[in-house]
Amino acid sequence: IYSKDASERLQAVMDCRDLPPEAAAPILCHVFDNNETEASLREFAALALGFKSNNRSYEILTQVVERDDDDDVRAAAAAGLGYLGDDRAFDTLRMLLFEDHSSRARASAAVSLGMLRDPRSFQCLIQSLEEEKEGVYDMARACIGALGELGDIRAVNHILKFSTSGDFVTQQILAEALGNLACPEAEEALKFLQNDEHPNVQKAATLSREQLAVRMLGNK
Repeated sequence: IYSKDASERLQAVMDCRDLPPEAAAPILCHVFDNNETEASLREFAALALGFKSNNRSYEILTQVVERDDDDDVRAAAAAGLGYLGDDRAFDTLRMLLFEDHSSRARASAAVSLGMLRDPRSFQCLIQSLEEEKEGVYDMARACIGALGELGDIRAVNHILKFSTSGDFVTQQILAEALGNLACPEAEEALKFLQNDEHPNVQKAATLSREQLAVRMLGNK
């Protein structure tokens, strides 16, 4: 990590995947403490600080989201905050969702808000979903998946319109999300999606219907 060769420093960061969090911590923190200039190193280190967390992860990731000028690094930091699962990240992720100029960073923030499973995320995700331009699906996919993670059935009426989007990736994510939203409307939508022309959508809808049946039985 102290090498002058950027490729060697990157390899050191990537090797953290195989280290326990306490061993990875000084390497990952060094990237930001020493103002690493290579964006790819900062990007990987930011993500790793989420799933190889240490007592400085929240502080560093929040600073990266607020200060780093690279879109991909901010997106990785947002993802890291999602993996970290610290409720304190809500305000930072909300800010990124509504104020960042990068669509990738905003989408990453949406996904992480779902991972936090904080009820406050619901309205943020709905607002972001409604503000997206028609036919632009990256943010829609992120919001739909995140709303599925939250499991709030109020989301169903806001996401059903995507069942006829014609974009199979969006429809697949919708089918997966509906499996976490136990209500009759979700069941009907999944029946419809089971007849979609794309096999990925069909499979996701079938699996979600099975999952939904168990959830709805448990709610009785």
